[in-house]
Amino acid sequence: MNRRIFTAIVSVLFFSNGLYAQGFSSFKVEGSLTQTLLKNRTKSASIIETIVDASADIKSLPVKYKLLSGCVISEETPLNNDYTKVKHVTVNKKDGSSKDWSIIVHQLVPGKLPLQIVFSKTNPCDLDFTNPKPWAGYGIDYSKPTVVRMGNDGIGFFAAYDGVAKEASFEFTVVGGAVFNGEFDVETSIHGKKWKNLKTYKEGDVTGTEILTLSLPSEARYIRWIYALRDKQNVNLNNIYIK
Repeated sequence: MNRRIFTAIVSVLFFSNGLYAQGFSSFKVEGSLTQTLLKNRTKSASIIETIVDASADIKSLPVKYKLLSGCVISEETPLNNDYTKVKHVTVNKKDGSSKDWSIIVHQLVPGKLPLQIVFSKTNPCDLDFTNPKPWAGYGIDYSKPTVVRMGNDGIGFFAAYDGVAKEASFEFTVVGGAVFNGEFDVETSIHGKKWKNLKTYKEGDVTGTEILTLSLPSEARYIRWIYALRDKQNVNLNNIYIK
């Protein structure tokens, strides 16, 4: 993945924390597969999101976090170590103001092959999931639950599978039916921490909705899709089939 993505994320987090100053300044899970995505928003609920693997004890997950100065977690939404489901907590400030946070920890556990991931009204891509599962979002738009909606660069979607797979196919949509004008990476990994680029889709490679198929390296057990460079376009991912 393009290194400027993580530089941009770190810059945004620093700017947001200094400007809005209500909530978490850091949140770390030992052994996580990703850096923690921390969005301190003003007008909507703020989000913390990260991914752990099958070895994590998701019902008793040790985390380390810091709150910004003058902030406390509301007694009505205490924070414990069971991350089977998404946590919704309220952070209060001494001036009487408050802000809601969603703390999202995905436990990514390999699914059986062939693995099919299809989101719809009856199987939504939202925050009502229960860990563990074979997929994980990272900064995606959960308000569009019938697809994996990507509306910013530096965000992605992960899947894990339990054996040797020959190929992965997926439906890629440029919202609005336009010609794709950004950069979109597909990467694979053996253990979910070190990643190799499998394919980069660039400007003009996709128009509207297309079914794309890629051959997979035999040693891979993880795959992720990263919106590496965005230029005012939203994209959707769906109908993933790994076999």
